[in-house]
Formats: sequence, structure tokens, C-alpha cells
Amino acid sequence: MENINLDISRLEDSLESAAFLVSKGDSAKEAHAEIVKALVILNEIRSFGVQSTGTSSVSKRKETRMDFESREINKVTRRLGLWAKRQDQINAKILNAYLKLEQSGTPVVTQKMLHAQLPGEASFETNFLQMRIIAKKNHGKLFDLYGDQVTIWPPVEYAVRKYEKAVG
Repeated sequence: MENINLDISRLEDSLESAAFLVSKGDSAKEAHAEIVKALVILNEIRSFGVQSTGTSSVSKRKETRMDFESREINKVTRRLGLWAKRQDQINAKILNAYLKLEQSGTPVVTQKMLHAQLPGEASFETNFLQMRIIAKKNHGKLFDLYGDQVTIWPPVEYAVRKYEKAVG
């Protein structure tokens, strides 16, 4: 229940931020990103929260989450194969930028550094968000974000390293 309350709090913050940006009138891109973020959080609440079937069993929710993560790992593995062949896709560009920073010996990769690698990509924020979450229609969860530090999501590390070898 504590996680649901935390997610609801995150959802409120995102919606507040989006409402503020909309009221300013000149931040449509940022407002859009906040609304997408809020929708993702709402989806997480639906997926991991108490189910409408009346089941509130903790073990049932854990099984659902594990199944959800397993499906996500399979999705990412499939998509990495496609991105290896389609290097012009934004998802491949973001992952390649991360790998390039990592290979350069940078001790920590930050979101700001990653974004700087792709200065011409107007849709970076929205696509990067879709690569950090588990949701029905995301791009595939590849990254975790801790503050501004970006890391590979541990369950897909092996698949990412195979991708890295495939693209050189």
C-alpha cells in the first residue's frame, strides 16, 4: 500500500507540474512530457496496485509484477534485435549514446550527458522516459534513473551487452 501512495504522490506532482506548464502557455513540449509521465505513473498504479477484482493479496501482486517484468525483459530482447538493424531509430540512438559514454570511461552517465550526445533530437525526453518505465505501450525498459544518474536496468544487462557486441 505504501508503494501505491508513493506512486499517487508522484502522479499528483506530475499533474501539478503539467498544469503549471500549461498555464504558462509557452511550454507545450515540457507539459506534454509531464502528462506522458503522469499517464505512465497512472498505468503503474493500475498494474501494481490493488486489482479491481477485489484481490488484495500481496503474493498475488508480486506474482503479477514478476510476470510483468518477465514480459518486459522479453519485449526488450526482441526490440534490441530490431534496433541493431535500424540504427537510425531514436531508441537505438539513445542506447548507443549511453554505450558510447560508458565506453569513454565516464564514471557516471547522467541524463544531461546523454541528452547532450543527441542535441538535434527534439523528442529525446519523451523517448527516454519510455525507455525507463514498464508499461503496456512503452519502448522497452532499458534504463533506471537515480536522481540524474542513468544505469542499465539490471534484468536486461545481458541483452544490452549482446546488442553492444552486435553493433560494434
